[in-house]
Amino acid sequence: MEITMKKSAKIIISVILCLTVALCSLIPAFAREPKTAFVVVSGMNTFPLYRGGEKVFPTQTKTIMKLASKLALPLVGFLKDGDYDKLGDALFPAAAEAFDDLACSTDGSSKYDVTTDLFPLSAGNYPGSFMNEVKDEGGVVKAGIEAFGADNTYFFNYDWRLDPLKHADELNKFIKNVKSETKCDRVALAAFSMGGTVTLSYLYKYGSADVDSVALCSTAFQGTSCMGSMFSGDLSIDAYGLIRRMAQLTRNDFLDELIMFLNEALEAYKINASIDGYINNVLTNLNERLYKELIIPVFGYMPGLWGLVDAENYEKAKEVMLADADPALIKAIDEYHYSVQARAYDILKAAEKDTTVYITAQYNMQGLPVSETSTNSNNDFLIDVSLASGGATSARLGELLPENYAQAEDNGHDHLSADRQIDASTCMFPEQTWFIRDMAHVDYNVGESTDFLIWLMRSEKQLTINDSELYPQFMKYNSKSNTLSPVTDELLKPTAVSQIFAFLVKLVKFSAELIFSVIK
Repeated sequence: MEITMKKSAKIIISVILCLTVALCSLIPAFAREPKTAFVVVSGMNTFPLYRGGEKVFPTQTKTIMKLASKLALPLVGFLKDGDYDKLGDALFPAAAEAFDDLACSTDGSSKYDVTTDLFPLSAGNYPGSFMNEVKDEGGVVKAGIEAFGADNTYFFNYDWRLDPLKHADELNKFIKNVKSETKCDRVALAAFSMGGTVTLSYLYKYGSADVDSVALCSTAFQGTSCMGSMFSGDLSIDAYGLIRRMAQLTRNDFLDELIMFLNEALEAYKINASIDGYINNVLTNLNERLYKELIIPVFGYMPGLWGLVDAENYEKAKEVMLADADPALIKAIDEYHYSVQARAYDILKAAEKDTTVYITAQYNMQGLPVSETSTNSNNDFLIDVSLASGGATSARLGELLPENYAQAEDNGHDHLSADRQIDASTCMFPEQTWFIRDMAHVDYNVGESTDFLIWLMRSEKQLTINDSELYPQFMKYNSKSNTLSPVTDELLKPTAVSQIFAFLVKLVKFSAELIFSVIK
């Protein structure tokens, strides 16, 4: 009996020891850091808008052709007789009809039942939408799939015309669903373009408890000068800017220099000025009708576009655009501008207590040349670098900061770009803001640029511009090799090709001056 009890005791002790060992082996699994899901917040028009199953934006070719056919004869007639009223009679009703599907009612709600593609499940469920993407937001999703896994990567899309504060409500539901599906405690938010207005609205309304990191990547969280100028009535076309934009789109150094040489030649012979004068004379004569019959009824009541208006132009824009607006629209856009855009620093600073915060901005590109400000703004094609970065001081496009320029805010760190275009010391978060030269708006192709973003998103601590030699504060993007490299003062030195064209420009300007002096 005693022997049997001893055997039983040994068995019980052995079982307890085995269970203890087994439980101890599970402790690391329970103690590991919580997983993080990756959520890309879309910019404007990443996916089309539809009405009744038919694409309404981007505008279909057949719609553009139909509009062109209606305007061909009136344009010929205008060139012949210069009758502005007859041109307006043909132009504005036809254009308003072509874009009417996009219009919102005066209270900011959609005029029609317009939809867009939504992706409530993880990216792995949409192989046709993301798996083969290599650029822009789709490319970032692809990079996220590789870094976080297809089941932990999500894409938040929305109807860009509508209220970012309401999109924030949907984003909150989306994030809750992501956490539930993935069992992740928090998410990493990477916002692009207009997605910055949605993400800031979300942080304003719901805080950052569910957010592990947030990156505002070439976003309009402080608006844009092009939308601000247009909505405030300051609309003018600049031929030089249009040609410079076309040159940069070639992504070819020789073609870029060649087109800019031709541009300088047109400028020297005052042809650009003549084109500007002619087009802007038409705009001036048709300005009242342009706004009343087209811009205001089609675009003026879209709260999403009001989120893109910068603070400098906001109040004037309301005077120009919203005389007939419903008070509900004005209340909504005022809340965004004064509680979100104007308080962006406070919102991000509050998030910083438990969330890593990053901002990236691009520069040295031509913006939309629709006003003097947006034409000369140092830009990423759509958003001014000063606004996308949260306050950087920059030289005008094509110019440099003065040789004796001193950093505006002396915080013990060097925040001047070696190419003398950017002073980052005036940013909201100078230690957490990166700049990429020669990269177009949201041009994050899978490769070194997405590696950089994933590095930010996956970090367990707040990174700064000094944490990696690979990713200094100022980087240059090479679109041919899809690579990033540090900005150095070598960029101030002219290349052999640019020197040749510079010499040719001098010859053209000399000949133009000679000809004009003879004419006089």
